[in-house]
Amino acid sequence: MAQDHDSKPARQVLLVRGGVLSQYSGLGGAFHDLRTSLKEGDIPRWNYAGTEEYQLSKNASGLRRILKRWFGHPKRVKASIRRHHQQRSADLIHVADQEQAHLIPSSSQVPVVIYVHDFFHLFPEVITLSGEEIEIGQQQPPWYRRSDLKRLMKGIKRSNAIICNTKATEMLCKKHFPNKPLYRIPYGLDVAKFAPPSALPPMPASLSSQTCNFLVVGSHDPRKRLKFLIRTLSQLPKEVLKSIRIHHIGSDTCPYGELSASEYAGQHQVPWSQVGGEVSDELLNLYRWHTEALLFPSGAEGFGYPPVESMAAGQPVLASNRPAHNELMPDGHCLDAEDESAWCQAIITVHERWVKRNGSPRKPDMSLIKHVDFLSPERFHDEMSRAWDEISSS
Repeated sequence: MAQDHDSKPARQVLLVRGGVLSQYSGLGGAFHDLRTSLKEGDIPRWNYAGTEEYQLSKNASGLRRILKRWFGHPKRVKASIRRHHQQRSADLIHVADQEQAHLIPSSSQVPVVIYVHDFFHLFPEVITLSGEEIEIGQQQPPWYRRSDLKRLMKGIKRSNAIICNTKATEMLCKKHFPNKPLYRIPYGLDVAKFAPPSALPPMPASLSSQTCNFLVVGSHDPRKRLKFLIRTLSQLPKEVLKSIRIHHIGSDTCPYGELSASEYAGQHQVPWSQVGGEVSDELLNLYRWHTEALLFPSGAEGFGYPPVESMAAGQPVLASNRPAHNELMPDGHCLDAEDESAWCQAIITVHERWVKRNGSPRKPDMSLIKHVDFLSPERFHDEMSRAWDEISSS
C-alpha cells in the first residue's frame, strides 16, 4: 500500500549557501524562488528553518574571500547544524548548489541534500561546434580554484543525496556518483509572471515598430556562442539584415579579454543594441513581449532559464539542439547547433512574419505558454517535498 505522504507532520529544512547572489542570476534566482516558496508555505509538509549565508564584500581581498569561503563560513554552517540538531529545529539541510558543496560537514547530525545544477566546472570538457572549440567549464583553473574544486567534490560525496534538474545532469550524476541517492526535479516556473496581458504596455524606448527586433539573453561565456550568432546574422540577405536589430540583455564586457559582443557585432555590421546586465523582471518581460523571438544558440546549459521564460511569455524561441534546452523545447523546435543556413532560414521566416503584419504587434504563441505547463510550481513543490521526506527519513 502506498505511503500517505500528506499525513506526515510538518518538518523543518535549513537552507545553506555561501555568498548571497543576485536573484537575477541563474543560481541566485533558483535559490530565491525556493526560499520564497518555503516561507510562503507552498511546499507541503515542510517549514522554513532559516538560511545560512553571508553578504559578499566587494572590497575584500582575494585572500579574505578564500578564508571566508574555505574556513569561516563552513565553520559557521557546521555549528549551525549542530545547534539545530540539539534544538530539534531542523530535519534536513538543503545545500543550494554544487558550488557550495564544501559546506557539507564531514559528520552532520542532520541529513544533507545538495541541488546540483550543472557539472561544468567539476567535470569540464571541450566540445567542437562549427569548427570552433568551446570550453565547457574552465580547463586549466589556477591553483586556488583547483583546491576549491577538490573541496566541492569531497563535499558532494559527503552528502546524503543529490537533487538535479535535467536528464543531462542526471546522467553525469549516475556516472560520477553511482551509489548516491538521486532525484531529478526540474525547476518550477510561475507562468503567470510571464504571461502577456491582453493590452500590452508600451514597448521599451530602444525598440521600434519599424524594426524587426530580436532578443538575446546571456553572458560572454564561450558556451553561449554569441560569436556564432553574430557571424550567422552577418550572412543574412542585406535587405533582411538592414531591417533587424538585436537587443542583448547581459554584460557588454567580455571577462576573457576578447571583444565584447557589441564590438564583434560592429565588426560584422550586425545591428546590435546593448540593454545591460541586471534588468528588472518587468523590463525583461517587455522585451519578451515586444520582440519577435529569442535567439539562444548556447552549446550547453545546466537548465537554461531564458528559453522556458520566453516560451512562458508566448515568445518564439530559436534554440540550438543541445542540452539542456533541447529537453525543454517542444519536439522538433530546436535547430541544428552547427547549421548556419538553418539558423539563417529560421530568422528569415520570423522576419517574413513581421513583414506580413505590417507594423501590428505580434500575438503571443499560446501553444508555447501551454507547453511549459509541465514546469508548474505545484509540481515542483510536490516533488521536492516528497524527495525531502525520503531523504530526511533515510
